[in-house]
Amino acid sequence: MTSSHTTLLRIAAFLVDALVISILLILPASIISYSLAWIGGAIKAIQIVWFVALGVVGLGMLLRDGYKGRSLGKQMLGLRVVTPAGDGCGWWRSILRNAALLLFPIEIVLVLRGRARIGDRIARTTVMQE
Repeated sequence: MTSSHTTLLRIAAFLVDALVISILLILPASIISYSLAWIGGAIKAIQIVWFVALGVVGLGMLLRDGYKGRSLGKQMLGLRVVTPAGDGCGWWRSILRNAALLLFPIEIVLVLRGRARIGDRIARTTVMQE
């Protein structure tokens, strides 16, 4: 069980991560695709820009906790994803725990109830305050 304070921090950290990744990748993709459309670029080129941007967003969300168990949002809010040994979760565990976000509605309910996410159970990780 986590405290309601930690639960709110986890939600805020997720929103910070999603916003940062989106701004860093979606904004440039928008500028490039609108520029291509303005100069009469091929629709296929615009599609490729968006497929690449969405792929990088997905990869960013999977890997976001891999560096020392801290995404940017978690680092800003004093959270860390740790293994049972207390180490940062690492890249592989980050992929495992964040792939479960495909079950987004279930994951949100678990976090709001202060319980471990399915992704945390699979990767054997815990989110803790520092």
